[in-house]
Amino acid sequence: MYHCVTPPMVQHVAAGMYGVMVVEPRNGYPTKADREYVIVQSEFYAKSDPEGRKVDDTPVYVMDTQKAMARTPTHVVFNGRFNGMMEKPLAAKPGERVRLFVLNIGPGSTSSFHVVGAVFDRVWLDGNPQNELRGLQTVLLGASAGAIVEFVVPEKGEYIMVDHHFANAALGAVGVINASDGATTLMAGGHPHPEAITDPDAEKGKVVYEARCVMCHTVGGGDKIGPDLRGVTQRRADAWLTKWLLETDSMLKTDPAAKQLLEKYKTSMPNPSLSPAEANQLVKFFHWNDRHDGPAKK
Repeated sequence: MYHCVTPPMVQHVAAGMYGVMVVEPRNGYPTKADREYVIVQSEFYAKSDPEGRKVDDTPVYVMDTQKAMARTPTHVVFNGRFNGMMEKPLAAKPGERVRLFVLNIGPGSTSSFHVVGAVFDRVWLDGNPQNELRGLQTVLLGASAGAIVEFVVPEKGEYIMVDHHFANAALGAVGVINASDGATTLMAGGHPHPEAITDPDAEKGKVVYEARCVMCHTVGGGDKIGPDLRGVTQRRADAWLTKWLLETDSMLKTDPAAKQLLEKYKTSMPNPSLSPAEANQLVKFFHWNDRHDGPAKK
């Protein structure tokens, strides 16, 4: 990692004054990789511009220094963009060896880097072949720490990269390695429609969906850990959906439909910890999708 060291450093690093360099051993690494990618995790601490400025009718956000000092990010991202690696997954094929150069910029949080469905058979801390570990499922990286992780793609599918500190994942530290045929089912954060959303609440609901739901669900891409959400507003009433989003734990114990979902998918939905406003926005986003997506899947 290289970065600005002029005080206040936390503000400069949080503002993007950093980068990554990869220096390979003179004789290379002991394994041969088919794919190589650089993954940089970093944090944003954003608040609405007090002056209310806009660029091309888009509100401007500025750094929230108090959040930066308190280490409470508003976004945690891979390669500088919220859910960017969901919209444009990394490509691989079954049987290929994938090498990831992973760097946690911070400036305030550790990263617990993990690829769902894979085991890192080689890990070199800070990229040094003498610092070799084997058979890890997760690599813990402090601020400014890096590691090279390798794994062989076991079979066709989509492999989710995530910071296993799930609060960071909910804030955007998530991506996909696509080793399936054709386009990924998680394209555009699970949002398959090219046209813009005109309803402000539905647009906010899309942001909530991308932050809280895309790891387990798709919209029109088939079941994942949980059900495909295409047509969900045609299958469930708004009151049920809202209660499900706000009172997940209690409904899993008392609601017959929730119990059926648990029996079918074998994994209980974690409480997404939404506010009533966020739940309402998410339901409006689902309605928008269903209006644009044709008949619901049965």
